[in-house]
Amino acid sequence: MTRSYREITYTAPLSQPLELDAYLASDPGDWRVVVFPGTPCNKLLYTRFLRTAPRGLEVVVLTRPGFGKGHDGVITDFSEQVAAIKPFLPGGSFAEKKIITLGVSYGGELALKAALDFPDEVKGVVTVAALIDEPHDYALTLEKLGGEAGLEPYIPNRWQKVRAEVAGRRAQIGPLLEAIGTLEKPVEVLHGDFDALVSKSNAHKLMEALGPDANLDIITGGTHYLELQYPRRLHRAIERVIARAGM
Repeated sequence: MTRSYREITYTAPLSQPLELDAYLASDPGDWRVVVFPGTPCNKLLYTRFLRTAPRGLEVVVLTRPGFGKGHDGVITDFSEQVAAIKPFLPGGSFAEKKIITLGVSYGGELALKAALDFPDEVKGVVTVAALIDEPHDYALTLEKLGGEAGLEPYIPNRWQKVRAEVAGRRAQIGPLLEAIGTLEKPVEVLHGDFDALVSKSNAHKLMEALGPDANLDIITGGTHYLELQYPRRLHRAIERVIARAGM
């Protein structure tokens, strides 16, 4: 049965509070999955994922800080990005539920960071095509091209934000990989073997850093956009996390 969803707005308690929007597929069940999209952030990519979500699971897809309406600047700090989910955690503005975080591409790092920053609230994590090491060479070439002298005035602001996020993560990924080895909660790592943006070697590097509660699912024929291609594979991964959380 097709699920319905609606757009909501809320104030995210960053160091400087920020107005954000999100898609919400509400449900009276006990669990809520909070989704961190990749870069550039576009929650429209998740409409099929929202409509196919199983009953008993509430789903929130964020517009991440820096990509909301009227957001001119870029926010590259992982902790600031993760603070955007506080209203959806227990004690926040929304109904009390048990929390799973799911992150796609750049958002995969944020889903893991949320589990570290909120260890009591986040019960498990799903990463999808997570950007843990580096994107494919042609994507790196495009990133460098955007910084060429004389081109910057002609580069769309959205592209510049992508470049800033990809570059800004490099100083943060090492400490993140060191810290996630201590995670004592279930993690599902999904990656397509036909991902043309982020190589599946990123998934293997992530698995090396995670503890024994992590599970790897390499999806045959899967692209970088698994939320569009195989949304129910993502839902099943969430269900596995819930089952393994044992709550």
